[in-house]
Amino acid sequence: MTALNQARAWWLGRSDRERLMLGGLAVVLAALVAWYGVVTPLRRAADVMADRRARAEAGLALAKAALGPGGRRPAAAAGPLAATVDASAAAAGIAIERRREDADGRLTVWIASIEPQVLMQWLVTLRDGHGVTVAALSAAKTDRASLEVEIAFSRRS
Repeated sequence: MTALNQARAWWLGRSDRERLMLGGLAVVLAALVAWYGVVTPLRRAADVMADRRARAEAGLALAKAALGPGGRRPAAAAGPLAATVDASAAAAGIAIERRREDADGRLTVWIASIEPQVLMQWLVTLRDGHGVTVAALSAAKTDRASLEVEIAFSRRS
């Protein structure tokens, strides 16, 4: 007697009520296997791929922004770095508390209170319009909506 014939004999030996209960159990078991063995891993994989895509798109946007209009890097602006940073801060309404010019050409500024959106817009304007890059940045939250920052700038080479 083969295994299939033995299984058939066993199945036919069950009462109608047992067959109904075993059939329902098989349906529930198949649903659980399908959910945890197929749907959940596919959902996790889709989430991981969506996250990778979002990071790649953000990187591409940063790369395009760094190139500037026309696919070229903006030329570094002429004039002293401190004058460029001061003029752009004044235009953005940012009060620089103190500054230090280093021998290597870096300029470090301290700002007591600035909103994050204003800070980011100012940094993008310096990068895109004046060829000034951020060499180092340190920020601490001062209250609900503002930051205290220390930023070291340098000219793009």
